[in-house]
Amino acid sequence: MTPTARRRWPWYLLIGSLAINMLAGGFVVAHAIRPPPPPPGPEHALGRFIDDAASRLTPEDAALLRRALDDARPLFVRMHAARADFGARLRTELIASPFDPDRIRALFDSSRAADDALRAEIESRVVETIKRLSPQGRLGLAEGHGH
Repeated sequence: MTPTARRRWPWYLLIGSLAINMLAGGFVVAHAIRPPPPPPGPEHALGRFIDDAASRLTPEDAALLRRALDDARPLFVRMHAARADFGARLRTELIASPFDPDRIRALFDSSRAADDALRAEIESRVVETIKRLSPQGRLGLAEGHGH
């Protein structure tokens, strides 16, 4: 090997190392600034709960719970839509000119009333579903609660 070739070899290593470090740094920065995925909603948590509970229930009781979840899907859609609507209306009120605190208060009041009505509907469905479970199914839910 000639003396010139020996001097160039470290230069190529330096350039290659720099390129690899820049690529790795780009991945780190891209990952750091990417927004995290949205947290799973109540529908996902309820689905996981039912999947877990199904192992302690009869097939009939597990099927009843799964049907109840399927029947409740429109409620979750309404919940997501109400949350999005509230956020849009709140942003509108925050930038309104002139600012009117009474409109914000009314927005919170109407949102709370809608949330309460939706919660009451969900609770009613839960009670009706539990009422239709067998005694062993209710026991299986009780044993799994809090685990």
